[in-house]
Amino acid sequence: MILFKTLTLVFLMSVLTSASSIAEEKPHVHQPSIVGLNIPVDIQPLLTKEMRAIEKAMQELVSTIATGNWGKTAEIGKQIQASYIMKQSLTAEQMEHLHHSLPKQFIKLDHSFHQYAGMLAHAAEVRNIDIVNFYFYKMNDSCIQCHSSYAQKKFPGFSDFTENHNSHQSHKLIKKR
Repeated sequence: MILFKTLTLVFLMSVLTSASSIAEEKPHVHQPSIVGLNIPVDIQPLLTKEMRAIEKAMQELVSTIATGNWGKTAEIGKQIQASYIMKQSLTAEQMEHLHHSLPKQFIKLDHSFHQYAGMLAHAAEVRNIDIVNFYFYKMNDSCIQCHSSYAQKKFPGFSDFTENHNSHQSHKLIKKR
């Protein structure tokens, strides 16, 4: 069962990686702001750099989880939890300005994502594959929620996701009643 879950996870991440690679091949056009967010121009490159570092780390997690490399999995989880670039690069003034310009839901998703990374690291330290996979799923789901809410132009595959996702959520609620 664990092998099946791991292979399924590897397959899903391979698909996501392929989609990401295709998206990278498009020529980049400078946009005045990150879509859906009011990111100050001087902070946009840092956010982009952080997103790329997180994407690379998520891809690396696929391999470390699938091969049972618990030490490296925990290390990557802790790096993601510590928030790579933004905290290290922003001045206190920039951090405050950014915090006030972001929607509360974006901040909540970001906080959850980093918290899940810490939980993944802990699960890797105790070698609990089921919990590692669970938190990897939660991290990936946080990415999807954020991209579908705030970056639909960058990720057009999510253009109808919110509507479909909400329908799915309603379906879940109906089934629970």
